[in-house]
Amino acid sequence: MRLNRKLMVGALTVALAAAALAGCGSSSQSGDPNGGMEGMEGMSMSGEGDSTGGRSMDSGDSMPGMQMDGNTMQGMAPLAPGADGTSASADGLTLRIETPELSAGRPSDWTLEVLDSEGMPVTEFERDQTKLMHLIVVRDDFTGYQHLHPVLNSKGEFKLPVTLAQPGTYRAIADFTTGAKRYPLGVDVTVPGRVQQVPLPLPSRRATVDGYTVTLADGSMAAGSEERLTFTVERAGEPVTGLQTYLGAYGHLVALRKPDLAYSHIHPVAHDAEAGTITFDATFPSAGTFRLFLQFRAERAVHTVAFTADVMK
Repeated sequence: MRLNRKLMVGALTVALAAAALAGCGSSSQSGDPNGGMEGMEGMSMSGEGDSTGGRSMDSGDSMPGMQMDGNTMQGMAPLAPGADGTSASADGLTLRIETPELSAGRPSDWTLEVLDSEGMPVTEFERDQTKLMHLIVVRDDFTGYQHLHPVLNSKGEFKLPVTLAQPGTYRAIADFTTGAKRYPLGVDVTVPGRVQQVPLPLPSRRATVDGYTVTLADGSMAAGSEERLTFTVERAGEPVTGLQTYLGAYGHLVALRKPDLAYSHIHPVAHDAEAGTITFDATFPSAGTFRLFLQFRAERAVHTVAFTADVMK
């Protein structure tokens, strides 16, 4: 009987493990109201209403959708032709955003749909960095940066509350993956009121946020070629060795080009825990001035820091 009990316990353990693996096997989502872990996305807001950086509490950790091999991180679908966030349509798909009347400083409920060439809602999406959609919202002077995550319902609608702190014209860029291609599609939304434009800061390799100092390693950045960007996170002059994963990675980097806000969502490729560094491979589509928004997680909070960078020909 002792042997039989051991065999029964072993079989039950194997069965439970197989069931757990089966539940995590898919990284795509089709019409699921909650999208797996998507039901928690309304709380994942980073740098909201803060043009130069900010802190937001978040419990994000490694989830399906981002593969990490030791200190190397991999996984990004190829970009759809013509998709750079400057247009609502590319490669047969169109982004449609419904917003109620917007008012500065007041939350409003947004509904986003992705429509195919026949005007029908797309309902099947694949996870990228654990989410079905990343929504970047930023004013046309690069202030008020937000990185949000709408929740998909059974109708193919993405919904979320958004607060735009100041009057002005904002670009809302939905970054999603479907059919094994990534689509950054963007539309402009306007908040009425008197607009006070903020000058773009001069290019710099160092920025601070929430008591952290972040430095971009020296090196030229050229358009059209893959560039390696390494950021070091320090506090009180010492590397931060306790960086934590957020949305399945140790860092997230978005590049927006001046003046058209052309968008690049650049995935991390490496992380050195002892040195407090996060490394990205980036390809800039053209020469010009870019605003880089880096997010990292430390002490159970997500921090957003921004850099201005010149990309040469």
